[in-house]
Amino acid sequence: RSFYLLDSFLQEREFAIMPGGTGDEKEATPEVQALVEQVKDDLVAALGQSPATFQATHFKTQVVAGMNYFVRVHLGDDKHVHLRIYKHFSGSVELHGVRHGELGGVGAQEELVYFDQNIKK
Repeated sequence: RSFYLLDSFLQEREFAIMPGGTGDEKEATPEVQALVEQVKDDLVAALGQSPATFQATHFKTQVVAGMNYFVRVHLGDDKHVHLRIYKHFSGSVELHGVRHGELGGVGAQEELVYFDQNIKK
């Protein structure tokens, strides 16, 4: 089953949905990178440091009362984190979670999977 939404750039996008589940992993788009840029300050606060780079590489989505984005982000030095970014249908964006393993981050090929919100505002 799929449906269409107008994204924040007013472009029609098709979303395949599995209620409660995430979609397929895809290569990051400029729109996903823009979401990462919007939560950059919150990510720096969660990590306790400012990484050399913030480059989204892959993502999955989950339809909720808005959209959850699970995003693999390259931080430089072969380190990656997984972000859970929530985008409300109104366009507001919040960082809801960071998955980074211990100090080494997650692997570049580690599958993006659903994880619970672990950052509260």
